[in-house]
Amino acid sequence: MMQRTLLKLHKAGIRIVLGTDGGASRDHFYAHTGHRELQLMNQAGMSPADVIVAATRNSAEFLRLTKQGTIAAGKNADFIVLDANPLDNIANTQKIARVYLKGKEIDRARLKTAFGSKQ
Repeated sequence: MMQRTLLKLHKAGIRIVLGTDGGASRDHFYAHTGHRELQLMNQAGMSPADVIVAATRNSAEFLRLTKQGTIAAGKNADFIVLDANPLDNIANTQKIARVYLKGKEIDRARLKTAFGSKQ
């Protein structure tokens, strides 16, 4: 029922955003719930492109984060590089090759060690 409602709202032009009420946590579980939400939005009938816009541009605009959400001159250059095309399969958003914050690559191995992640 929620997926049908989501699709109706999307088709009616309502801005859809991705968000969580999970809060900050060292538990890596919360990091994966966003990916699951992307899959559910796609299963509801939103195209992968629309799902990505909901998770990036729309969410940043909703939160009034003017330096995030899209890649453009004057913005933070926060982005990920994937090993597979999410437009082919939205689950490919989990195939993260590299992460950049403010244009600088993040050492993911070091982060995993610091946070005790096995993934």
